[in-house]
Amino acid sequence: MNEVMKNGGKTEKMRTPGPEEESGNNILIIGNMQSGKTSIFKELCGDRSYRIGIPLSSRKLSTGRLRPGGRMRSFLHGLVHPESDSASGHDSVCVNLLDTPGTSTLFVQGEEDMIVRDALIHMRPKALLVVADAKNLRRSLALLAHAAEFGLPTVIVVNMQDEALRYGISIDHGLLSSRLGISVIPATASEGMGISDIEKVLSNPSVPRKTLRFGAGIEKALNDIADLIKDLENGVSARGMATLLVSGDTAAVRLVKNRLGQDTARKVSEIAESINSELDLPFEVIANDAAHIAAGSLVEEVVTHTQRRRRYLDVIGTLSHHPLYGILIAAVVVILMYLFVGLLGATVVVDAVNTRIFEQWLVPLAGRLFEPVPWEFVTDALVDPSFGLVTSGLFLAFGLVMPVLFFFYFAFNILIESGYLPRLSILLDRVFRIIGLNGRGILPITMGFSCITMALITTRMLETRKERIIASFVLLLGTPCAPLLSVMLVILADMSIWASVTVFGIILIQSIAAGMIANRIIPGFTPDFIMQVPPMRIPKLKNIFKKTFRQTGLFLREAVPLFLLASFVIFIFQRAGLLDLVENAARPLIGGFLGLPDESVHIFIRTLIRRESGAAELNMLRGRFDNVQLVVTCLIMTFVTPCMNAIIVLMKERGVLRGFAIMITVSVYAFLVGAALNFVCRWTGVTFT
Repeated sequence: MNEVMKNGGKTEKMRTPGPEEESGNNILIIGNMQSGKTSIFKELCGDRSYRIGIPLSSRKLSTGRLRPGGRMRSFLHGLVHPESDSASGHDSVCVNLLDTPGTSTLFVQGEEDMIVRDALIHMRPKALLVVADAKNLRRSLALLAHAAEFGLPTVIVVNMQDEALRYGISIDHGLLSSRLGISVIPATASEGMGISDIEKVLSNPSVPRKTLRFGAGIEKALNDIADLIKDLENGVSARGMATLLVSGDTAAVRLVKNRLGQDTARKVSEIAESINSELDLPFEVIANDAAHIAAGSLVEEVVTHTQRRRRYLDVIGTLSHHPLYGILIAAVVVILMYLFVGLLGATVVVDAVNTRIFEQWLVPLAGRLFEPVPWEFVTDALVDPSFGLVTSGLFLAFGLVMPVLFFFYFAFNILIESGYLPRLSILLDRVFRIIGLNGRGILPITMGFSCITMALITTRMLETRKERIIASFVLLLGTPCAPLLSVMLVILADMSIWASVTVFGIILIQSIAAGMIANRIIPGFTPDFIMQVPPMRIPKLKNIFKKTFRQTGLFLREAVPLFLLASFVIFIFQRAGLLDLVENAARPLIGGFLGLPDESVHIFIRTLIRRESGAAELNMLRGRFDNVQLVVTCLIMTFVTPCMNAIIVLMKERGVLRGFAIMITVSVYAFLVGAALNFVCRWTGVTFT
């Protein structure tokens, strides 16, 4: 059964593998982090991708379908139906490209490595597509050296050629192909260069030459284990599986036990334990060292460096993670983001869209179009000023949320494409350690400003259970997702700057304080932080616009139905008199404790369905609120339990009991903070005007 998951504002379908995936009609894409692997995947498959479960594993990965023609079709026909002829009707066979997370080794060291390992040994890939970073070729060739042990036909794409040239790096791709015995494709995925060549060479991939060299004892152990598991038949070579088994890989051991029996698994374990007892270092360390030595020798042959002048972007990149200048640059970035998104997007553009397009033209037009409808209930359900599907649901999504969201995604994509975000993670590593995270935690936290649901999923990339719980807690407690943030900026733009300072200052302070408390309470440790930093570059506007339009479109595709649902639910509640009952029951809390109007009940109900829907309702009703009430409501909506999607993912990722504990904590805290702020503002006479 298909489920819907969100991925940084985009929608992906979740499903179990179909017959073609299970039959092994797959090409596995692997590569180091930030090598452009996913860009290659999207160029080959387009935006339509699925999340599928890996057989015999609880993990999932993205897959896209490539419907090839010509030589590619004949290759796939031979893979899937080697004894059939082209006239048999099998020419429509298509290949599934499987996009895996970035990794530096096939030995398991973290969650991303586990996904790659599971896909390799359980998805029965027919070929590998290795994506390499031309600037860091040695790391990619080390990964390829280990992958070659699995005996799969392989193609290597040397991506980011443009950046390598700027750094004075020249690669002899022909010599590299000759040394490896496989096709080598130079590419720049961001510009579409080399994409058409990839499909051509995938029609006839070759098995790469093995470059790993071990001592006699290790070689004997690997060969002995390979002989024992030669009947495993999981699509990869027994030699490759032997490297995993000697390293003690639990999934590989379990697979042998299930397929070949307890006796074979015991013999394999005895050989692995025997050879490991003779080694000074763990086998995976020895294997990784051997891979890097082999890669280093190859790089010396095929790579040449030319002298180049240091670019101004290199200087900015270096200063970006300097303890002093990095903070100044970060402050400038935040200010520019606020001016671009908060003032230009949320004030100038939204006012123009609402005033000139919606209020002056579309709203009156909708009223005239539906006026002839003979049923008053239907007319009100569509164009009621407060709860109508068109006026409240559709127009708010397109007229209020969409413009600001477009500006937010545009600015956020610039930070990613420019290479600034990894430098910010290095700069904030020391700060994040105060709350029990390291610099790696910036990805799920910043992802939270796009989509809380996807951010909760990306907490898997954090190495320890402690980090994952703390990150989930901080995300739920004080991270406004992009659509909510967009509407908040629209509302706060009409007040004094101190309203924004108060809201975002409280969010920042309480997030740090909550993280510090959680860091002390939750047992565990914070691991060291090691990260490959990409070069600073000028983002290409074509790519920025492409990503921004795609992200905004995917958001609208998912959010508009939920906006309409929220509007209709509130409309039905209002017509059935249930809204009055809820308002009366909540009046002591809403009016007495928080000092908010009764209409706040509508807002909080919408917020539970969809955060930005509640924020849009607040914007529509803000004439009934004073400035203090608007600020208090914005804070409560940020702190209170997020939308239903995020709640479901929270339960799945952290467990039901732990998830409920986090939800109850943040909800109670949200109302306490709102009440305290209301009291302080009324007591001191602050009005934010």
